[in-house]
Amino acid sequence: MKKEILIKELCDLKSTNNFRKLKECDNSLINLSSNDYLGIANDKDLLNEFYSKYTPKLSSSSSRLIDGSYSEVMQLEKELENIYKNSAILFNSGFDANSSIIETFYNKKSLILTDRLNHASIYDGILNSEAVFMRYKHLDMENLEKLLIKYRDSYDDILVVSETVYSMDGDMADLEKLIQLKKIYNFDLMIDEAHSYGVYGYGIAKELDIVNEIDFLVIPLGKGGGSVGAYVICSQLSKDYIINKSRKFIYSTALPPVNHMWNLFILKKIPDFKDKMKKLQEIKEYTFALLKENHIETISSTHIISIIIGDNSKIIKISDNMRKKGFLLYGVKEPTVPKGTARFRIGLNPSLSKEDISRFVKELKYEIDTIF
Repeated sequence: MKKEILIKELCDLKSTNNFRKLKECDNSLINLSSNDYLGIANDKDLLNEFYSKYTPKLSSSSSRLIDGSYSEVMQLEKELENIYKNSAILFNSGFDANSSIIETFYNKKSLILTDRLNHASIYDGILNSEAVFMRYKHLDMENLEKLLIKYRDSYDDILVVSETVYSMDGDMADLEKLIQLKKIYNFDLMIDEAHSYGVYGYGIAKELDIVNEIDFLVIPLGKGGGSVGAYVICSQLSKDYIINKSRKFIYSTALPPVNHMWNLFILKKIPDFKDKMKKLQEIKEYTFALLKENHIETISSTHIISIIIGDNSKIIKISDNMRKKGFLLYGVKEPTVPKGTARFRIGLNPSLSKEDISRFVKELKYEIDTIF
């Protein structure tokens, strides 16, 4: 692409307040934008305990199929299989896992039915697979069923893809209803637990005891898992196929053993995190009560709280002002979200105090009232 075209596209982004740039983390700010929902990644006690016990390698130096399947990753996969009662395989990221599953198992003769608000990694996988795809209305099981009825006999296979907790709206899918539909219409089901793992223990599917009903359960670790990478829980047949056919798995250098040991360490600790989960629930209820009291509307029902402002320029101004007041509050702007729905996406965690939340809501209320 010519340099002039690149410059023009970037100038267009700047003129519409859509230009992105990187900012260095400021740990002095009260963080309302983190995905570390249980505060695991910055828990000094956990980190000290981990480093006192383990000194694994910092690089795998190879792909899993060459010399990267160290004992640490094999132990982790074995522990996952013990917990989820199905086969498990690791990817370097949730993005790789989601996109790889779809592009590896589905093709032009397949139909993908995807929730309209599913993550970009899912859409990348769909495009790479060249499968036919249709978006069903967000969390609308009636709309999904109509599509299943209409197209159930028109394709070699149908995959339905949903997340559990949605990161932009902070709402939840009805997994039990999806399983009911699966039993009727016999489609493949892929579920992404990126924003529910940790917060709901081993995940909502495990909590509901429906793991074996799901063909591909994807568990990214960069949020509530306090780490990096992703687990895929699937059949042994699917695992073998991934190992032999997934380009992202075959041609990627494996994550370092230190990451696998940390993930195994946290996996075994999850039953001990009930206090963190309880504190998160208390902070969530307190935050919703204060937002309601201050007439700040949200469509959310989870630990992710979405407050729609509507305009990119207003998002930027409020975010900058809140930073000056000691709060890290990033806005999510279009085109990441639909036009007119630019918003603040608040990620709660148990390290936040009621005093932090009270001051935050007070200052946010002031900024919203002032700018409107």
